[in-house]
Amino acid sequence: MQQKNADAEETKRIKALNLRYKKAIAKDINLEKMKEDLYDIMEACDDVRYYFEEDDETLINALDGNEDEAYEFKVMFADLSAECENMCEDLRQEYIPDCFDNFFVAVGRGESLLGWDLYEGDYSGLSFGYEAELARKEAEKRLFRLGKQQLIETAQRCFVVFRAYIGLIYRYDCLKAAMDILRDKNTGYLQLVKQLNDAYEKANDASDGFKYCWCKEVKEYERLLACMPDMAWIQ
Repeated sequence: MQQKNADAEETKRIKALNLRYKKAIAKDINLEKMKEDLYDIMEACDDVRYYFEEDDETLINALDGNEDEAYEFKVMFADLSAECENMCEDLRQEYIPDCFDNFFVAVGRGESLLGWDLYEGDYSGLSFGYEAELARKEAEKRLFRLGKQQLIETAQRCFVVFRAYIGLIYRYDCLKAAMDILRDKNTGYLQLVKQLNDAYEKANDASDGFKYCWCKEVKEYERLLACMPDMAWIQ
């Protein structure tokens, strides 16, 4: 009896595996992934905003004391977060085609595909070649049912949605790159200050309170002192 049950389960598993192509999505272009990416961007933007609300001076210092630029920088993150939230709401509206995921399966030659495994209750990768081709044919059949005019309108709407999504991703990548540069710059200042403090302690000890300025510890301290940018003293 147990063997029969095991065989039946294995048959169900294999059947579900072989039918994954019936409900396929493009791995990198599907509604669920787009929503996840937008939520991730919103969270990242909000983290930046909260961080600088707690420590506003860090951003101002990294921007060489320019408060206007610091304000504009924070506003860009806030605006991007709001636009991502709006797009998440838009993705729930009726004007997003029901066949959005099918469309990008059908037109995305070379795009990695995922198929819904009914047994596992999750998507898993379809192999390139035979499985992927079956999935595309299945998606094409669904699209052909729309009729020419509706198919054109669907394609237009799909590309409008995807273009808006790509635009938000690009803006976030640019802002993140700028944020990383500012963080590195600020971190560089902090590291230099720490090195300077350590060098001062060593030089002070070695020179008995800087009585002997010829020793190597004092020379190293003077070298680091010369590396400090002028803005560091103002900050």
